[in-house]
Amino acid sequence: MSSTKPGFTLIEILVVVAIIALVGTFSAVAVNSARSKQRDATRLSNVRLVQSALEDYFNENNSYPPGDLLPIGDVSQSACLSLSGFRGDCSTESEVLLRRVPRTYENGLKGTVACGEPSRKAFCYSVLDEGDSYVIHFELENSLTSVGLQTGVNCATPDGMEAGTCVE
Repeated sequence: MSSTKPGFTLIEILVVVAIIALVGTFSAVAVNSARSKQRDATRLSNVRLVQSALEDYFNENNSYPPGDLLPIGDVSQSACLSLSGFRGDCSTESEVLLRRVPRTYENGLKGTVACGEPSRKAFCYSVLDEGDSYVIHFELENSLTSVGLQTGVNCATPDGMEAGTCVE
C-alpha cells in the first residue's frame, strides 16, 4: 500500500511563486515605462500649447513677450500670458491669451534644464533678436525619434522643435 497524500510538493509551490514574481516584476516595469512616456507626452503637449499662445502674442504685438531664462508656469512670474506679456496673475488683464501657463512635470527629470530663482526644473523661455524669436528649453525622460527629440535637453523655437540645446 502506498501512503501518498494528494497535494502539491514544495518544488511545485516554489515554481508557481517564482512565475508569479516574474510576471509581477515585468508588469511593474511596463507600468513605469508607460507612466514615463505619458509624462513626456504631456510635457510635449504643454510646450506646443505655449508655442501656440506665443504665436498669438506675436500676431498681436509683432514681437514675442520679454523674458530671459523665465521658468514657464511659475506662479510669481509666468502663470498666465496676456497681450501685455507673461504675468503672475492675469485677473486684471482684459485680453488673456493663456489663462494658465502649464509648468513642467518634474517627476522623472534629471534637472538638466533648470532656471529661475531659486533654480528649479522647468520649461525655460528666453526671447531673442529683440523680440523676433524665442527659445524654450525643455527636458524629456525618453527619446521620441518619430519627432526627432532626444532624452534630456530639447529646444522649441518659432520654427519647431529639435533635439539638443537651442542655438541662441
